[in-house]
Amino acid sequence: MPTVLKNRPVDAPGLWHDSIPGCLDPGPALATDIESDVAIVGAGYTGLWTAYYLKKNNPSLEVSILEAETAGYGASGRNGGWCSGYLSGIEHWLDDPARRDAGIRLQRLMFDTVAEIGRVTREESIDCHFEQSGALEIAVLPQQLERLKTEIENLRRLGFSETDYRWLDAGETGSRLSVDRALGGLLMRHCAAVHPARLARGLSAAVQRLGVSVFEKSPALAVNPGSVRTPNGKVKARNVILATEGYTGSIRDRTRQLIPLHSMMVATEPLNKQQLSEVRFKRRYCFGNLDRLVTYGQLTADNRIAFGCRGSYLFGSGIQSFEPGDPVFNVVRETLLQFFPGLRGVRFSHSWGGCMGVSRTLRPSVVFDRDAGVGWAGGYFGNGVGAAHLAGKTLADLVLGFDTDRVNTPWVNPAGPARRWEPEPLRWLGIRSRARLMQLSDQAEYRGSPLAPVFSKTLDALFP
Repeated sequence: MPTVLKNRPVDAPGLWHDSIPGCLDPGPALATDIESDVAIVGAGYTGLWTAYYLKKNNPSLEVSILEAETAGYGASGRNGGWCSGYLSGIEHWLDDPARRDAGIRLQRLMFDTVAEIGRVTREESIDCHFEQSGALEIAVLPQQLERLKTEIENLRRLGFSETDYRWLDAGETGSRLSVDRALGGLLMRHCAAVHPARLARGLSAAVQRLGVSVFEKSPALAVNPGSVRTPNGKVKARNVILATEGYTGSIRDRTRQLIPLHSMMVATEPLNKQQLSEVRFKRRYCFGNLDRLVTYGQLTADNRIAFGCRGSYLFGSGIQSFEPGDPVFNVVRETLLQFFPGLRGVRFSHSWGGCMGVSRTLRPSVVFDRDAGVGWAGGYFGNGVGAAHLAGKTLADLVLGFDTDRVNTPWVNPAGPARRWEPEPLRWLGIRSRARLMQLSDQAEYRGSPLAPVFSKTLDALFP
């Protein structure tokens, strides 16, 4: 399938936005005061899915979305394109005997959400290159193989079968994807490769067809119960939903709720037949290894490899723009070539970065205060393509007062006071220390250093 490429400014977000057919000019901004039943701040996946299911369940509702840039500008249009059934931090509930059953139920809902996204994209004619081929988690070191075997044993004890996760030995892993030094792998079936910006822009068009008002270039200056103020107008609404993910810190009084963590991506030119044969993609698998500093990639519909890794935090929860020539992308390109040494010499066409939202618990949440009429969801920690769909559908249930399985899950209105990030400089020191220990642990394992277990135990002790 050919990719549509157009001229973009030098600070363009990358391949995904560069390959959206049609116009990317912003839609109308909010220019006056209006009233609505529901005002949603943020036109990423969370906000768009919330609006979609609100209107599907109650077409008479007046729903307005306020977006600071354009729909899908943030993480929803910049991510790795893994529409995954994995929910960051779900181990917190799966490992707790008192909440294990609820955690398993939540995991099953996450599995279902992948297929549901595929169904909606077909129903709404959203050409986002959705292909549910699964994700390959690949071990390239003996220590990683042991961790992967432990993981599959735990999954089996929890009742997940081969229809959910399949163990692959070295031979079968290599037959599916020719990753250098692969010792084994885990195939997670509930995962689809998507073109994330096409999904976000297609969702925006779909909700507008349903009657949702989407105001772009309309940043929220103040978010309060009952109203959202923008530079040129205010929305008065019975319910207000905050769906700003990595940009939540830009909202007054929300600076320590979610922090932005940056990740960087690159994309190759389309691979030719010989190069495709070299990497041996049988399908459009999503893939990564078990490095502690996360790696993630996919084969796109036009035969490029889109690949990302690393994660960086800026002092004071700053958000950075990345120029395509930034030296940091050399590390990302080199990491990809460690997966596929036979591709050395391949040309790279794009490089870009963006931020994701991370909560202090490292788990996402869905929160709604019915009395105040205020809700929010986020903190997906890089796994938001699938999770934001379930979160949006759940927020719609909560706003509408529906008593569903979704609203009775452990990530909804979690008990106890909300845990906030520490003030600076403690926040920066803690995050940077954790990242450095993860890096040292990975490096020690690759060198076969006797210090590898020391770094690993220190990491687990200080940052469980």
